Amino acid sequence: LELYRQILAALGITKAGASRAMMAYRIKQQILDLVTGKKMKTLLVIDEASLLRLDVFAELHTLTQFEQDSKPYLPVILAGQANLVDNLSYRASKPLASRVVTRCHLAGIDRCAMENYLRHHLQIAGCDRMLFEEAAVTAIHQGSGGLYRKANFLARGALIVAARNESSVVTAEHVQAASTEIF
Repeated sequence: LELYRQILAALGITKAGASRAMMAYRIKQQILDLVTGKKMKTLLVIDEASLLRLDVFAELHTLTQFEQDSKPYLPVILAGQANLVDNLSYRASKPLASRVVTRCHLAGIDRCAMENYLRHHLQIAGCDRMLFEEAAVTAIHQGSGGLYRKANFLARGALIVAARNESSVVTAEHVQAASTEIF
């Protein structure tokens, strides 16, 4: 129901009743009006889709069916962590998974790009010198698998550990200490 409410709110519909069937009907009517009446293209983007409950995938399949599934009026983009693919392999998710047209997996960055990434964020923060030793950059890269979000957690944690130790640079030991606290 919460998914339906959020979609309805995004479509500008405030009153649709409390029935799941009525909400689905209102969403489909609004999509049909936008696509056929106003000649607009629609797209439903769900970020962090890997966190959705499995029954929501079945609901998404129902929402995206128009005219016995012959009209693609509401394409869906699901973005999430690696377990999203696993979630789509469950029985309740199969109808939606069968409609997946393409899959994309973003690989982690290499060590050189990680150093540039850290340097860039230090510059944004107003720091004109590199605070991470070479070994610390390598430790962050290895500990994060080249993924930005994990690298951010590790780098921030390592900076905190270095500050606690009153160190002017972040070492691999600081990253190691941060990784045990974070993960």
